[in-house]
Amino acid sequence: MMMKRIAIPVALVAAAAGGYMLGRDNQSAHTAPAEANARAESAPAAAQQLYTCSMHPQVQLGSPGKCPICGMPLVPASAAQSNTGGANMLELSAHALAMASVETTPVTRRLLTRELRAVGKIEYNEASLATVTTRVDGYAERLFVNFTGAEIKAGDHLAEVYSPELLVAQQELLIALQGSDAKQNDPLVETAQLKLKRWGMTDAQISELVASKKATDRVTLYSPIHGTVIEKSVFENSAFKAGDVLYRVANLDTVWIYLDIYEYDLAWVRYGQTVELSAEALPGRVFEGRVTFVQPIVNEETRTVRVPVHIENRDHALKPGMFVSAVIRSSLAADGGAAATGVEGKFSCPMHPQILQDRPGQCPICEMRLEQIPGLSSTRHPTHPGDGTHSATHGATPSPRASGLLALPVSAVLDSGTRRLVYVERSRGVFEPREVVLGPRAGEFFPVLNGLSENERVVTRGGFLIDSQFQITGRPSLFYPGGLTARDAGHDHGASGAPHAASSAEPGSGGQHQH
Repeated sequence: MMMKRIAIPVALVAAAAGGYMLGRDNQSAHTAPAEANARAESAPAAAQQLYTCSMHPQVQLGSPGKCPICGMPLVPASAAQSNTGGANMLELSAHALAMASVETTPVTRRLLTRELRAVGKIEYNEASLATVTTRVDGYAERLFVNFTGAEIKAGDHLAEVYSPELLVAQQELLIALQGSDAKQNDPLVETAQLKLKRWGMTDAQISELVASKKATDRVTLYSPIHGTVIEKSVFENSAFKAGDVLYRVANLDTVWIYLDIYEYDLAWVRYGQTVELSAEALPGRVFEGRVTFVQPIVNEETRTVRVPVHIENRDHALKPGMFVSAVIRSSLAADGGAAATGVEGKFSCPMHPQILQDRPGQCPICEMRLEQIPGLSSTRHPTHPGDGTHSATHGATPSPRASGLLALPVSAVLDSGTRRLVYVERSRGVFEPREVVLGPRAGEFFPVLNGLSENERVVTRGGFLIDSQFQITGRPSLFYPGGLTARDAGHDHGASGAPHAASSAEPGSGGQHQH
């Protein structure tokens, strides 16, 4: 009886507790979806955690798993855009900057010089070549210069010849003198003297003939120039015909060095540039010459253009046939081409470009009228590196600056072969990729033609590490100008929205997009 009294209250308490828990569960079942929806609505601003493949950073998935390309486990990737002001910027912490050893330097103006190295060969100055040619038939009775390489001066005797035609012409002059009765300006006498002169006799020889009134059967030939005998085509007691070349003489006081310049380097070669030359045969000596001409013909086999350099060779140390190494230092103009050389405005001879004078006049060699050397084309900016530059700040109109060209360190440039990229530090730890247009490399710098402004700081060390972070986070980078999305990872291979990833697929990857 007692047990029944105790069981009834316990049952009532258990029933009441069960009803309470059931009611609570029902209430939770109704309120849970509402609370989940509220949390989902309040969370869009929070960045979703992305997962990427350490071997294929273009893979960007919203949940952990395996890489669809190589099957490796995905690792968390930071999807935080931070407060950098745009998706094309990335902020690194001070610790990350220190670990990556990131260094930056400002873009400044410099006087840039491009060094162009070439090889060449020493040859004769074509303007100094001369020949000793016979104008009548005859015989070489005696040779005073009997070997090549002999140094001769203008007026030195070369050979003694016998010519029946010269002997007859001498006798004609003597007969004309006898019939002239010592009259001055007799036409027959003048004609006979002119004939002997045209056939190779000098004024001194003709005067001696007139004074002695005795013809000689042997006539001496003299050198017309000072130089070196480089060719001898006559031998003692040999016959020769009118027009035959007996000797070839070259003046080695000046020589030409023909440089072979590749056609893609022609933009930095200009008339009047100074050239430094050295030869293995003369160690320790450096010679200086000047570009006198650029031949208008390209060798189709070597794809080079011959450029003659005029050089003084008073001691004849440079021998024709020697090979030399040359350095042309070309100052860069605002557009990246060769700047003025300093000869613009001076006067030169079209036939002898080595002649340079400050005032107009006649060529001392051929007596042609000197012509003024024009400056650079009107499409070019001021020519001297200190006179004009190309500011090229995002399409701004270039203005002359005395401080040089806007220059960028070579180490700051990331080059994919089709585009050049630098990373600009917008503020401490915040970086932005910037595609740039550069001129020819000048030592350790590139002239900036477009894309940067003066004093902007660019990354000179750690640029590839920063670029990899841009790739991992899906932002535009060196090899992916449009950035990376999940579709680029291979989920929609047939889509047209992933041209950059598709273009980077390696051969043999079966169409998979690899970095």
